[in-house]
Amino acid sequence: MLRARLGQLLLLLWKLSSVFIIPIIILLYVYVMNTYFGPFSFEQLDQGQNKHKWLVFAIYLIYLLFWKISNKKIINYLQRFEYS
Repeated sequence: MLRARLGQLLLLLWKLSSVFIIPIIILLYVYVMNTYFGPFSFEQLDQGQNKHKWLVFAIYLIYLLFWKISNKKIINYLQRFEYS
């Protein structure tokens, strides 16, 4: 019973990860830029040069590509996890 609920929760989180990853990408991008390339804030990302926005968008598209490629395998695994 508990394992089935955990499987359903993991499946839901996997499906929603394509949306929840956007703020995570933005936070990590600002953190990396701030750490390695000097002072950088979200305001600079929001109002700054378009290259930063395009880079964040490209990272998101790469994640979506990864998500699309691995989606069927992960869903099958989580469904087996739910019913085993």
